Amino acid sequence: MYAVWVKIDESLPWIELEGTYQTKGKARKAAKDFLKTVKVKIVKVGVKQPLKAVATIKR
Repeated sequence: MYAVWVKIDESLPWIELEGTYQTKGKARKAAKDFLKTVKVKIVKVGVKQPLKAVATIKR
């Protein structure tokens, strides 16, 4: 059994995707499908705060 963990940036923790997979190939395909559906939103913030990126996932 395999689980998929994704690391976006060093400042963020690992994210575990839902589900387990029988083979490493199926887990790899699930990770690729996950990365295809990621949406990034850049938000304007005040001068004193750094920019933040928000990722949303649709399944």
